[in-house]
Amino acid sequence: MKNINLLKNLNSKQKEVVSEIRKNLLILAGAGSGKTLVLIRRIAWLIYQEHCSPKSILAVTFTNKAALELKNRITSLIKDYEKNDIWIGTFHSFAYYILRIHYIEAKLTKNFQIIDTSDQKILIKKILKKLSLQDKNYSIESILKNINNFKNNFFNKKKNYIYGNNVNNIYLLKIYDEYQNYCKSIEVIDFNDLILCLYKLFLYNPHILKIYQKRFQNILIDEFQDTNDIQYKFISLLYNKHYNTKILLVGDDDQSIYGWRGAQIENINLFLKDFDDVKTILLEQNYRSTSNILKAANKLISHNDIRVKKKLWTQKEDGKLISIYFALNEFDEAQYIAKYINKNFIKKNIKLDNCAILYRNNVQSRILEEIMLKFCIPYKIYGGIRFFERQEIKDVLSYLRFISNYNDDNSFERIINIPKRGIGDNTIKIIKYVSQKYFLTLWESSLYILKKKKYLNTTSFNALKKFIILIKYLKNNLKNKPLPIMIKKTINDSGLLKMYNKSCFSENNFNKINNLKELINAADYFTKISLKHTNKVFSKNQNTLLVDFLSQTLLTTEDINLNKKNKNQNTNNYIQMMTIHASKGLEFSEVFIVGMEEGIFPNKSTFTDTNINEERRLAYVGITRAKKKLTLTYTKKRYLYGKEINSIPSRFINELPENCIQKISYLKKNIFFKSQNILNKKKYFIGQVVYHQIFGKGIILKIEIIKNNKKLQIKFNNMIIKWIMSNYVQSYI
Repeated sequence: MKNINLLKNLNSKQKEVVSEIRKNLLILAGAGSGKTLVLIRRIAWLIYQEHCSPKSILAVTFTNKAALELKNRITSLIKDYEKNDIWIGTFHSFAYYILRIHYIEAKLTKNFQIIDTSDQKILIKKILKKLSLQDKNYSIESILKNINNFKNNFFNKKKNYIYGNNVNNIYLLKIYDEYQNYCKSIEVIDFNDLILCLYKLFLYNPHILKIYQKRFQNILIDEFQDTNDIQYKFISLLYNKHYNTKILLVGDDDQSIYGWRGAQIENINLFLKDFDDVKTILLEQNYRSTSNILKAANKLISHNDIRVKKKLWTQKEDGKLISIYFALNEFDEAQYIAKYINKNFIKKNIKLDNCAILYRNNVQSRILEEIMLKFCIPYKIYGGIRFFERQEIKDVLSYLRFISNYNDDNSFERIINIPKRGIGDNTIKIIKYVSQKYFLTLWESSLYILKKKKYLNTTSFNALKKFIILIKYLKNNLKNKPLPIMIKKTINDSGLLKMYNKSCFSENNFNKINNLKELINAADYFTKISLKHTNKVFSKNQNTLLVDFLSQTLLTTEDINLNKKNKNQNTNNYIQMMTIHASKGLEFSEVFIVGMEEGIFPNKSTFTDTNINEERRLAYVGITRAKKKLTLTYTKKRYLYGKEINSIPSRFINELPENCIQKISYLKKNIFFKSQNILNKKKYFIGQVVYHQIFGKGIILKIEIIKNNKKLQIKFNNMIIKWIMSNYVQSYI
């Protein structure tokens, strides 16, 4: 070793972890406590001070990104050893490597391939068709979840699912068996099979297990609180006291937030029980957040009973108080944040990526996106899809566009078999063929085919006929209905809601249903704003209102795309918007957590002691993402699940220490729509680019003075020209 001080700049507890003699260690590392640095130094210490061979070290992380970071940082630290001798990777990459070598003993083919989630869904669809179960009360998502649960919990015999002769369980068993047989026949395995196959390989082939027990005598596992049953069994199997194997586990029970996908927080206690001579070290000094943020996090998480007690602390100052903003509604909530960002980031030329807006559920992003666009604040959905680009939203909008315009072939092609109604690719090809031959739209082509009765077999003919009847029915029954009712009836009568309601087990479908309800909320708000400002700006005609609403969604998407293409814009300078789950492992100077209300956060589906504890841990994770400033928001009322409700502040707000927070209320700060009055004082000129909340960007063509206000003629991006009062637009910068 050449002058490497592995204990330099470490605190006392970090030094203890790094320099401890070889033994089983449980490192409970609080948020922002420098666990990655400690893990790297510990590996180097094993090599340089304990004289362990690099080949004896196995370091397992949970993501490829974390593994890459670990490799790069070790490479810069260890200069005089072969870095590639240290095995660093995820559970899945390690399993894949071993199974490639021992594919025969693992009962796999030499050229076995791995399939991802999308491939799994395709296989499940084929199996459902084979078993004639496509009409049963299951969704692809729920079946996939059950298959993964079987494997993650080592239910290879599925005994737990046979109990009680439950019909649903029997079907699940049949699907599982068919799925496994199908995968075997086409020589593929899924990601959960990787760990399960490796475990079985070691369990049933002791001579192979012995090879890797001899080699990997120093095992280090990061994010141990996220391990599931089969991963814990794998770690236990690889451990061998005879070879003096030592295990170091790094985790934090207070940040265990993936119970819904099989993670077992109990594994921490199991490790203490199952392994001999385990030393526990707490890393409690935080290098990320101010003292006030940590005091709040500590007080919050202390309400969880089953946990290892630890208390984060820092040498940093108290810092700013945590702001608790009481908003009138979700629009006021979003505008408060937008104004704050405009004042404290944009006007001060501070990079926007220092700020994050976190929420419990993806559906909450819709209002935030709308207001960010209104204030011309660039944003990025981290690990998610923008609201109007989500599949279920585009499906509904395509129905509405086609009902409004039978010439819209793109929308026709999207909805003709969504939900599935027996119109296959061959039927669509015939419709397109007739369309091209006789220069017809796809709708006209379909009518022509039904009239001639010679292009399709009886089954396909009847399926197409039912679709035509559905569209005509929707068109007639939606005419002059209020916009929110139009959308609600389209969702119901088209069969989209029934499609997503097929299973209560699918979290993905649950989220999609909530997104559909949020679309109704968006239409309701759009209607209220439109009718409120009808005077020569909006029409009260509901069919025109539908066209305007559809135009808004397109303009919103186009405005996003234009922002992406703007060469003068810093592509990294975005407000980060994401779920709290997605924020795990990240940090930001300022953090907003929105929707701190009962039923949202904690989520209404988690009102049991076990689930509330995980929700509280999730809140703890969100709070500890903030370095300097934290703001929590809740509302007096909000539209939720398709109706307006009076909100109840989250219990988590009441669990924060009073001396660390400051309360702000819309009652004292009248900010709701206040910006519209301020805009009257701005100067406008012909040729100026302006932005309207509904119609997006446009150019001023004419200006008329009306008393103390201005009336602007604006040409928008979709070539629509409208007269709009100046207090409803703002300059586009």
